[in-house]
Amino acid sequence: MLGKTQYEVENEYYFVDLPRMLMAHDQVRAEKLLMQIDVESFPHLMDKKAREAIIKRITSVLPKPPPEPPKSAEEQYQALLARKKGGR
Repeated sequence: MLGKTQYEVENEYYFVDLPRMLMAHDQVRAEKLLMQIDVESFPHLMDKKAREAIIKRITSVLPKPPPEPPKSAEEQYQALLARKKGGR
């Protein structure tokens, strides 16, 4: 309750820092623009580390797939046989 007036406490009034909100909005927009620049420049980069960094940055934002349910012993055995046969 410190730092609030009686009117603010009674009416749940909160101070909105508009310049800070606009800065946060601009930072989000700038991040999107930089990501777009990375994507567009990716085919033209020759530096392997820079290309890997771009790929990591893009894939880290993507949602992760759900974990695969455990297979039964029979399914594991059939998958092993398929790998040994070369997928035939």
